[in-house]
Amino acid sequence: MIGTETLKRIAVYGGVFALGSAFLMRNKLQNSLAAGEYYKKSLEALAEDPTAMALLGAPPLRTRQLDLGDTEGNKVQPHLGYAKLNIPVVGGREKGTLRSYSTRDAATGVWTVERLQLVVEKTGQMVMIIPPGNPRR
Repeated sequence: MIGTETLKRIAVYGGVFALGSAFLMRNKLQNSLAAGEYYKKSLEALAEDPTAMALLGAPPLRTRQLDLGDTEGNKVQPHLGYAKLNIPVVGGREKGTLRSYSTRDAATGVWTVERLQLVVEKTGQMVMIIPPGNPRR
């Protein structure tokens, strides 16, 4: 018969393994989203917009991890050619959310940022970087 101490060790090791696996999967998902063309093009457009960069006090410009629990704000469906992300960004003075809406051309596979908007956290001020109807390839 298995002793209580052995069962406790099995439970502890099992818990550590489960938490470690969950942490690794979360990081892998974060990295795969950040490696996407839709993500990179959105950040490039932000970096090229002087008004948005001035509001953030950037450079430096950093990103934080996406909220994977926000299933309404962060939806990526590459097989349907659609990506919607709320990317947390931090400048030297302010932080905010970069709202990105991108589509993928089925024929070429190229992602296009259809709309890009920065929302500054403290003031709620919005800057339209790429307005609707003026996509950026």
